Amino acid sequence: MSRIAKLIGQMCWKNSRHIDYRFDVQIRKEPLVAFTKGERRWVYEITTEMDKSDQRRIWTDIELQYKYYKNPIEGLKTWIQVVQKTLKATLQYIRINIDDYPTQNRVLIDWIKTETSSVEKFVINGSKLADDDVTYFLNTITAKWGLCLDCKLSDQFTINFSRAVAAFYVHHGEWITWVQLLLIPALSISIVHSSLTPQELKVFFELWMDSKYHEKLRYFDIVLKSQQHLEAIESLPHTPIDKEGLWYLDSWFYKDMVQAGVEITRNDGATAFLGWFESPHSEFGLIRFCLYSNELNNALNA
Repeated sequence: MSRIAKLIGQMCWKNSRHIDYRFDVQIRKEPLVAFTKGERRWVYEITTEMDKSDQRRIWTDIELQYKYYKNPIEGLKTWIQVVQKTLKATLQYIRINIDDYPTQNRVLIDWIKTETSSVEKFVINGSKLADDDVTYFLNTITAKWGLCLDCKLSDQFTINFSRAVAAFYVHHGEWITWVQLLLIPALSISIVHSSLTPQELKVFFELWMDSKYHEKLRYFDIVLKSQQHLEAIESLPHTPIDKEGLWYLDSWFYKDMVQAGVEITRNDGATAFLGWFESPHSEFGLIRFCLYSNELNNALNA
């Protein structure tokens, strides 16, 4: 371990004498540890192929190096500990593919908790049913800024948020009932597959307009399942937006061409843009809600 620590120290000393690094971990077939200082990023990918070891690829601000370990999980643990101790770095982001090490997922998360109990962003992906693993992960590690569930979840899945988050994304969101949607404590919510009915989706926006729920919501998008969902949204009280030609929503969160758009207003005067966009997940596209702000105004006029 001391040899690895010396290597990291030599690489980073020329970049800054002040230790202020952030790092992220990806648990997958070939795990990786990456750490960042400003715009500079170093990535170490753990490989079981000996002939790849110490191979290096360099881009403008990114340096990738492969490190051989017979046991990739032990290699990952070694690098996590070294990066934390050598650079006094903060673990900011975890991404785990539950398919790659199915029998070790919980043990790995338990071990990471001994190093840190929370991260800024937690991403969970995979193709297998993940209800139990996701529940266990979220009860073990706290996601402070963002949570992304890009994995298969059953209709019976539920989640109890221990705190508000800035961003919540779920791919298989059929388990999200109308009531659960109202209680998700996030500034930005994205749902791909949903079981919400047209009437439930309409009432969601009506309650926002009445200032009864989600007063802090800034962004919300959901893929539409049917023409009836689109018609339900169109029946909301709204103000048409008269804009000729092609126009785009270009912001920190999105960069898409707007198919059509209207404005809806809350009873306290707050106004939101409600736009229709194409989606690869449905022929009916998706609806995107954006609360007006200076940033959004600039994005719509880009």
